[in-house]
Amino acid sequence: MQALPISSKDSYKWLVLVLFWCVYFLNQADRQVVFSVFPLLKLELGLSQTQLGLLGSSFFWVYAVLVPVAGSLGDVLSRKNLIVAALLVWSAATFSSGLVGAFVPLFAFRAMTGASEAFYYPAANSMISDYHGQQTRSLAMSIHQTSVYFGIVTSGALAGYIGQQYGWSLPFFSFGAAGIVVAIITLRALREPQRGQADPEEFGGQSCTQELKLRARLADTFGSPTAVILMLAFLGMSLVNAAYLTWTPTLLYEKFGLSLAKAGFHATFWHHLGAAIGVLLGGRIADNLALHSRLSRPLVQLAGLLLGAPFIFVLGWSDSNRVVFASLALFGFFRGLYDSNLFASLYEVVRPGARATATGFMIAVAFLGGGFSPVLIGRLSDSIGLGPALATTSVCYLAAGLLVLTDCLVWFRKDVTRVQGAILASAGTWGAR
Repeated sequence: MQALPISSKDSYKWLVLVLFWCVYFLNQADRQVVFSVFPLLKLELGLSQTQLGLLGSSFFWVYAVLVPVAGSLGDVLSRKNLIVAALLVWSAATFSSGLVGAFVPLFAFRAMTGASEAFYYPAANSMISDYHGQQTRSLAMSIHQTSVYFGIVTSGALAGYIGQQYGWSLPFFSFGAAGIVVAIITLRALREPQRGQADPEEFGGQSCTQELKLRARLADTFGSPTAVILMLAFLGMSLVNAAYLTWTPTLLYEKFGLSLAKAGFHATFWHHLGAAIGVLLGGRIADNLALHSRLSRPLVQLAGLLLGAPFIFVLGWSDSNRVVFASLALFGFFRGLYDSNLFASLYEVVRPGARATATGFMIAVAFLGGGFSPVLIGRLSDSIGLGPALATTSVCYLAAGLLVLTDCLVWFRKDVTRVQGAILASAGTWGAR
């Protein structure tokens, strides 16, 4: 099998994005499958609410532990090989999840899914940033992000339907097998780009592709106040997202009497339809303004966090399914604004040779904390109800928004200037400028 025919470098960078879109689609779909069949697992395997929450948490915890390792390796090893290997392993783990009949092995395979998926995103996002510079970076990452929404919606609805018609195992078999096929295509079609190849346009054509030692990569990641604040803000967003993805299908199933298929569809469709619109709009706005103001990317994120918080509260408290669906859509739209610059903002304040490492640690912080959310909401729901428990997570969005606002006012511009100076100095041109 030959690699995809490429007519030009510019066209290939968009073909890479299409390929990554498909891989990330499966990445997210495989995460969501289990949530759509929670009621079946509860009935057939006799699982408690806490055990169901642990199935969601196990993924996040293992992912969080390994993603810094994945990010560090993504800055020194072949990112293509990391991506293909990760896709093969998480697809096999998803397939195998359908073979078990008890909580412990299912918990283990969910953890394995999280472990392998950890190696995809840092490497993939680093490669996207090497194919797309300032003029298209946020848009490219936004398009990549839409695969999250389509993957979750498709998996939520399809897994619920298949599970209701044919049993809870078949959704795992279907998505796992699809991943193995896509892994073979990725192996043949993907090319490794030169690190930082899209960035010299910002620095007078100077090279910024130097490989950084681990100490330098860690210094870039944790020596930047902006990078640390973006990590904490992502933690706030992740606490909400993990709770929403885990429990909203069950909320709609129990509160409004929807079937599993309808609950899985409505819990994911309205939110991610809004998110897809928001992420593309946010990416385009940020790219258009980025050459004039470096604050464009974090300001778009700030708007998403502060404006999205009220709708998280409403979707948990409302007794009208129409109000809940509308709240999901608006919550999703503003979530998309935030997502559109999630890592594009981070890449403004770390050097190209540290991007995968910084991405890994940022995800680790968010997922390690966010992994507690499904269990905490599950336990809280036993005392106050599932809807009110979900509504409490709106506070996390508000806190994250205030952190980003503080960074925009105090640190962001200083950190951008520091990184530009470091890149130019390494190219031997800083003194001349």
